[in-house]
Amino acid sequence: MVEKVSLKNAKQQHVGQWLAFLVTEETPAGELWGQIIAHNRDRRELHRELRERKIEHAYVTYAGPPVQPGYAVLL
Repeated sequence: MVEKVSLKNAKQQHVGQWLAFLVTEETPAGELWGQIIAHNRDRRELHRELRERKIEHAYVTYAGPPVQPGYAVLL
């Protein structure tokens, strides 16, 4: 049986990695629950694994800061 986790906890478990997450439930507060399908530090490798496993539906997100410390973003 696959463990059901919140997306928030999944991101805390795999900091600095890309996650493929299967959302199975959304609470009224907007919290997402589901299963971790795969995780990898390299986004391209994660997508390669998803293609090999023929997974078509997954929420792919990065579990870390969008901008590394010491860098700045101009909008």
